[in-house]
Amino acid sequence: MIKLFVFDLGNVILPFEHRQIAAQLYEHSREKNMFAPDGVFKFMFDTGNGLVNDYEEGLLSSLEFFIKLKSKYRLDMDYEEFCGIWNPIFWENPDVNEVILYLKEKGYPIFLLSNTNELHFSYILEHYPIIHTLDEWILSFEVGAKKPKKRIYDVIFEKMDVDKDEVFYIDDIERYVEAAKGFGINGMVFREARQLWEILRDNGI
Repeated sequence: MIKLFVFDLGNVILPFEHRQIAAQLYEHSREKNMFAPDGVFKFMFDTGNGLVNDYEEGLLSSLEFFIKLKSKYRLDMDYEEFCGIWNPIFWENPDVNEVILYLKEKGYPIFLLSNTNELHFSYILEHYPIIHTLDEWILSFEVGAKKPKKRIYDVIFEKMDVDKDEVFYIDDIERYVEAAKGFGINGMVFREARQLWEILRDNGI
């Protein structure tokens, strides 16, 4: 029996596209001849070594993250201009919102479990009301660990007294779902809201 639903944020609740960040930062560089937008993107977002990993585990402040990027690429911009490029990369998924609101009406608690950073999450809180309907936010930059590390999944059980097999986890990245399953948490790889309705139907919800 499912007693708790745990949703990923990016490309589940909020679709996003972040490649334009690198392209726009490139345009503000004083040394465009030294690199390409793809190189900027990899430096920031490489899964293993990208600078965003330290930022999303709380090892860098937002200002420190910006300063490192500004120094490396000699960016001709201030912090506020950077935020204006970094933040507006999300949009709503009304179909997923509908599932979340249905679950809330049915009385199910819903947690958010996300690899994210301070700037993005502050922006999301201001612009996307659906986030405020969730019961708990488990955020990598606050926990100090990103998926697929066990530590971030463990926080679920610090926030709610529930057995692992009573939790259902939804994420668009397969290896994060597989990590959760390795820790005893059932889940699914998200592609579209129709899958969620099928899960609810199959579980009599």
